[in-house]
Amino acid sequence: MRGVVVRASKDPIRRARRLRPLCWLVGALVVLAWSAAPASATVIEHNAFTQPYDYVFWDCGYAMSVAGAESHVVQVRADKKLDGNVFVTDNYEFTFHNAGQSFTMRDSSGALILRDRGNFSFTYTIDFENGSFNFIGVRISGPHPSVVSDTCKTVAPFVGTDSARHLTERPIGSTAFSMGYDEYLPPSYTTSGTASPLLIFLNGYEENGDGTPDGIHNLVGAGIPRFIDIGGWPTDRPLVVLALQHVDTGFDWSPCDNVPWGGSCGMQIQHDQNHASPAPCTTPDEVHDFITYALGHYNVEAHRVYVTGLSCGAFGAWEYVAKYGDAQVAAAVPIAGEGRPAWATAGCGLGSVPLWAFHGALDEVVNPQGSIVPITNLAACPGVPADEAKLTIYPERDHNSWDPAYDGEFGDDIYSWMLGFSKP
Repeated sequence: MRGVVVRASKDPIRRARRLRPLCWLVGALVVLAWSAAPASATVIEHNAFTQPYDYVFWDCGYAMSVAGAESHVVQVRADKKLDGNVFVTDNYEFTFHNAGQSFTMRDSSGALILRDRGNFSFTYTIDFENGSFNFIGVRISGPHPSVVSDTCKTVAPFVGTDSARHLTERPIGSTAFSMGYDEYLPPSYTTSGTASPLLIFLNGYEENGDGTPDGIHNLVGAGIPRFIDIGGWPTDRPLVVLALQHVDTGFDWSPCDNVPWGGSCGMQIQHDQNHASPAPCTTPDEVHDFITYALGHYNVEAHRVYVTGLSCGAFGAWEYVAKYGDAQVAAAVPIAGEGRPAWATAGCGLGSVPLWAFHGALDEVVNPQGSIVPITNLAACPGVPADEAKLTIYPERDHNSWDPAYDGEFGDDIYSWMLGFSKP
């Protein structure tokens, strides 16, 4: 835990971003429905309540304690299209109305960091029979700086690091390399003398862009570049981080429409087409050329180069290892990527590079088998040590298994693991 505790009077932004199942509320409202006046489609119930919360927040890249209380005025309205006793089995609409000063943020000394004024109204429907929630929308009125600001950036001066100060965008045309990238140089980096280890980061599909000053900003949307940008990256970590932005020039996803695990489908197509343009994900040649460029333009150790990526970037990492093996890199960490095409191509040859793959068991975009199959097979190959064919499946994570892998929420330290390997 960091030394500062953020305490908020209400937390509407987190509620909007993560619609947590309110099981305790379902039970209370079921009782309310059964105890209401004679059943009618026009019955309206109101209920006011305050619910405290206290949890550990990892979205900023580190453990942060958040505590407070959320206050609600709940309006319960029956479906007007149905008459009769519909209280338990049919959908209802609820409006959570946070009035007045909807959001404040203070540090552990009580000093005000951020204040919102006005109103948030969150509207849901709920089916009492199965407990399912459907978020309809949020209506906002009043000055709410927290809506347009990144909470992690707001608290970074108090509980984060100044890692963003060391992050530089390198759009197309600003360097000798043909693609745009983000550059993070740790405070320990020098242009001469002792060289630094290098970590190459490969972005997901949503972070693709055209490499221009406008498009390259997509890179800080997820993964390591995001954590660096919001002060969630330890500046004593010695790694130079170069995040390459892939340019998607119009890949046709239509063959993957209505196909389970559409991401895996598209990645398989890219593999089958030998990464010909337009490709949705980073290609192995792009990775190879970028590492070659980095070794020639930065004071980094050629024997301590590592590669990691999420989703499309993880697929790019798998494909890169399948094609180039250990020619450039000492270890790789693909997260939520499709590695079965790489296994089909290289087989036990993937074992030339230590691999630690991560996946969410509930991933509906890229099949978890894309990590399970190649690592399980690789672990059975002769001469591959157990610590060089690692697999971590997060049972309750969906496609975004990269946040806990990169921030260490569940105790996994990929950075020490990578730094433990070097090329001869």
